[in-house]
Amino acid sequence: MSKDYKGIWPVMYAFWGEDGRLDREAMKRQIDYCIAMGVHGITVHGLVTEVHKMDVNERMHLVEMVGDLIGGRTQYAVTVAEPTIKGQVAFSHAAARAGADFVILQPPAIKGITQDNLIDFFGSVADAVDVDVAIQNNPVNLDVSLSVGSMIELNRRHPNIGILKGEGFSIDIETVIRGSGGAFKVFGGHGGIEFPALLRSGGVGLIPAPDYIAGDMQIWRLWEQGGAANLPLIDRIHAEMLPAIVFMSRSVPAMLCYGKRLFARQAGIEEVHDRAPFVTPTEFGLEELVRFEAMLARAGAPESLAA
Repeated sequence: MSKDYKGIWPVMYAFWGEDGRLDREAMKRQIDYCIAMGVHGITVHGLVTEVHKMDVNERMHLVEMVGDLIGGRTQYAVTVAEPTIKGQVAFSHAAARAGADFVILQPPAIKGITQDNLIDFFGSVADAVDVDVAIQNNPVNLDVSLSVGSMIELNRRHPNIGILKGEGFSIDIETVIRGSGGAFKVFGGHGGIEFPALLRSGGVGLIPAPDYIAGDMQIWRLWEQGGAANLPLIDRIHAEMLPAIVFMSRSVPAMLCYGKRLFARQAGIEEVHDRAPFVTPTEFGLEELVRFEAMLARAGAPESLAA
């Protein structure tokens, strides 16, 4: 790989204007807020980016917009979910032109695809692009995923695939890290629901929704500064964040409804417009956001939890 990737790389929400189009000003506020928090990179086109509600032209437009708004201030990763090898290669080339440091390949949504065919699919894309390559393995939210053994075999056959967005069980992630001899740089996901375990297993960072950035950054700094010696405080910060993380992890539609609004409150984005189909927030749900916001503020100020 061309760079040493690590740290916190939040996945950008898609903010829409009243006209139903992507809202550049709200996207700028989001990116500026995350960069001001000290993130190590910005990611786009994860599940929270609502890629399932965009056509390919909108997805490419957003890749170019985010690259322009980053303006070289931090690193950049783009998830690629086109259904064919040719499509993923073309989109990866375009992402690289827009400034992406690496691409995150999603598996094709073909139920029943064999593990060997999945390895060949990812390998064919990786061998045809001139940008660093990650694989997203999400057995919770995606219909297709690699087994632990297949992830190790993928790296053996295609050593240029050296980054993994691993969103399964922390035990499986540790097995991949150990079984591949550390060949994979593994980032966790799922909002960091097992973030301390990921760090202990040898993971190099987190690719979360941006809702929890303050706490995620505190955990990362404490880990870099003191490693296992700081685990008691890391665990207290993580425990403060967990109710919000679990709430948002119930479903992707719930995250797009409530998680986006929770983040908007933090980033000073005053209006959130939804693109259909969407979940309408309830009064109780919005009240929960106020409670979560207070929890996340405490997580972002570890001195309040140090005792």
